[in-house]
Amino acid sequence: DGDTLVLDDSRKIRMLNINTPEKSFPNSKLSIEYMKQFENKSIEIEITGLDKYGRALARIYIPEYLNLELVKQGMASKFLVEESELKDFAKAEEEAILASKGIWQHSPFFGCLSSEIFPQEEKIIIASSCNKINISSWVLKDESTKNYNFKNLEIKEITLYSGKGEDNATDIFWNSKTNVWNNDRDSLYIFDAQGNIALYDSYGY
Repeated sequence: DGDTLVLDDSRKIRMLNINTPEKSFPNSKLSIEYMKQFENKSIEIEITGLDKYGRALARIYIPEYLNLELVKQGMASKFLVEESELKDFAKAEEEAILASKGIWQHSPFFGCLSSEIFPQEEKIIIASSCNKINISSWVLKDESTKNYNFKNLEIKEITLYSGKGEDNATDIFWNSKTNVWNNDRDSLYIFDAQGNIALYDSYGY
């Protein structure tokens, strides 16, 4: 996908600090097409270590810092950002989302929803300032790869718990086997049924 390169010597390079949509997600081709312009071009690769799959983690320069440029252009989200680069990547992502760039095309409901995240309690309160919105087939994700698919549901205000439980009129349950929200920092994204962003929230940056 758009954040992984294969070199002529077969080494796999995973770009540091970012994540691009997997192939099954809407807009996944945007980052791939963007990266194709650098095929067979001279770039500078700064390898910082290996990930759990044995791929080299790296910063790439073209000469601009390509990892950050992908986020600025709305082609990637921030992900496992190095401590020294947190503010730069968080700012670049937020500006791309507000500008409706790339993968962050705005839903017609962008601006209707708000959220309060309680990471230690593993719950989120989601509220609508518009009329009740049917969020059937909408997707909520965290900064990593955890996704929650909303069922047929109209919301004015709802609380989503990460743990197990039975859905009712005011509370819904992810039924996740593990905690979803990091206690130090994380981000929340909600996409409508067409894959356009309806809500972004972030903490700890």
